[in-house]
Amino acid sequence: MGRPKRRQLGQNFLIDPQVIQRIATLTKPNPPRVLEIGPGRGALTGVLLERFDRVLALEVDAGLIPSLETNFAGTALEVRSSDALKEPLDPLLEAEKPWQVAANLPYSVGTAILRRLLPRHDLITRIVVMLQAEVVDRLVAEPSGSGHGLLALERAAYAEASVAFDVPPAAFRPQPKVHSTVTVIDLKPPEFSEEELKSAFHLASHGLNRARKTLPNALKPLMDLDQIERSGLDPGDRPGTLDLADWVRLAQVVKIREPQ
Repeated sequence: MGRPKRRQLGQNFLIDPQVIQRIATLTKPNPPRVLEIGPGRGALTGVLLERFDRVLALEVDAGLIPSLETNFAGTALEVRSSDALKEPLDPLLEAEKPWQVAANLPYSVGTAILRRLLPRHDLITRIVVMLQAEVVDRLVAEPSGSGHGLLALERAAYAEASVAFDVPPAAFRPQPKVHSTVTVIDLKPPEFSEEELKSAFHLASHGLNRARKTLPNALKPLMDLDQIERSGLDPGDRPGTLDLADWVRLAQVVKIREPQ
């Protein structure tokens, strides 16, 4: 597999030893097993093996796997040729749960992988992940803040997240054109049911695409003024100011009005 394919996969290999060490130290001693997504050439893998009794690595680029297996032969590493966007998580992680996750995620699929992991508090306790700085800003954004949108609502539903530290392009080869940020995400059981969250996210996705409009205009045709008022929210509010509980309240009113 040649260099053009590497670019297609969005791989920027982390080479700064201080950054690598800082990422690893953000994991907890327990549970004593970690899932690494996208080990690449194994820079983070080696440090994780010093901390954990079990490291399971998922690598989508099959061309990188032989060197990983050779370099870490005889260690606690298991490498799977796997796409983290498609690999079924339950058969992979259930028998040894819970896990932690550590990863330098490719920019092209990082958000999608994170969204897949966020609801899985049943399998995962902590995620330490490096993403494009803009994505982390959106992940930790609060209502009325810059970048507050669907990703922040999903985080609010399933996890507590904090910014750990920023990583400059010089920490990678090849150097990306954007800055990166490491975030620590602790998963938690959701306060609301999956049905409530699904409906709330559906409404939010619609409304946040019209974020500058007031709620009656932003939520057409999914909700009308009467329904918004019955939820207890101010019709003059705008979608970006609502928190997760507000969206759930709106979703509950919609459900009440659905034909039985």
